[in-house]
Amino acid sequence: MRIGQPFGQRSAQGGRQYAPRSRFFIACEGRRTEYQYFKGLMQYSSELGISPLVEMIPLRHGPNTGSNPLNIFEETVEILSQSNHYHPELDHVSIIVDRDMHSFKEFQYEAMLALCRETGFHLCITNPCFELWLLLHYSDLSEYDHALLLENKKIGSRTQTERYLMEKLGGRYNKSRIQFNKFFRGKVHIAISHSKAFPHDAEQLQNQLGTGVGTLIEFLRSEAKQAPYHYA
Repeated sequence: MRIGQPFGQRSAQGGRQYAPRSRFFIACEGRRTEYQYFKGLMQYSSELGISPLVEMIPLRHGPNTGSNPLNIFEETVEILSQSNHYHPELDHVSIIVDRDMHSFKEFQYEAMLALCRETGFHLCITNPCFELWLLLHYSDLSEYDHALLLENKKIGSRTQTERYLMEKLGGRYNKSRIQFNKFFRGKVHIAISHSKAFPHDAEQLQNQLGTGVGTLIEFLRSEAKQAPYHYA
């Protein structure tokens, strides 16, 4: 687990030189829910079989960032350009964003797809929102009207998907404190299994219900099986 290692620095191992392994950089649109979830995955990476070489990109989420994924992309590129240990030929970058048809316009979506193809970044979309991925920890979604889920209307202060998730969590859900250990840690494998019934590629998720998060976690698991560090 790399929590505590300052972003943008490679740790020294007794002065010895090691051949590098791929690192996995993750930028989250949400400064709360998504960030907490992936921090939870990192905290229990060994238990969950996930590569320990995962780092969260410290996005500022300033007033000019907003929730526009194009701004998230630009800030990710800026931060990585200032890092002394990001190697584009070796490392992987994933940007986690919601489809959110109400604010993520069609032309923005197409532009985001093109930019990620150009840079080799992995665009990890959940349609309609990240709470769908959280809901998959508890349901295969067969009990819900998929059209209502995809529309994801806001009812009061909560979206439809958030309300369904609240029901599964005993009536409470706090985006600022998701309690990964309590509610999601032991059900990651269930969510991955449930998610396989839905699209996961960003191109498919432009107008369809689904998520790429499960595929990303499986990728991090497969990379955890790489050979250990070896002397260069």
